[in-house]
Amino acid sequence: MASVAVDPQPSVVTRVINLPLVSSTYDLMSSAYLSTKDQYPYLKSVCEMAEKGVKTITSVAMTSALPIIQKLEPQIAVANIYACKGLDRIEERLPILNQPSTQANTCFPNLDLDVCLKNNGRFLTSRTVVKLYL
Repeated sequence: MASVAVDPQPSVVTRVINLPLVSSTYDLMSSAYLSTKDQYPYLKSVCEMAEKGVKTITSVAMTSALPIIQKLEPQIAVANIYACKGLDRIEERLPILNQPSTQANTCFPNLDLDVCLKNNGRFLTSRTVVKLYL
């Protein structure tokens, strides 16, 4: 008897990462980060040291957490199902998530990105930006 392969439901993390708004914003920020590192050699060395530290810490954390994750796999699968259902509802209510960031910015035509990013030389939090434009 031939077995039928069941395609498992993608994780909610994978689905969020693949949303056009999220992936295009990530690409934009990644490009800005790499460009900044290329322009400033001293900052590049600091960033590379930080990146190496984060990779090391992540590796150790994953090695340590793997037995716990394997033990909790059934509960994680159930949580993923509920999270995916919640994401389905969010995608229905916020169609902007299915647009790349370049198109999403057209939803706020008066939004000046420079104002969003800086205010008198201080960077604003996303909460402050939301308050400015709502």
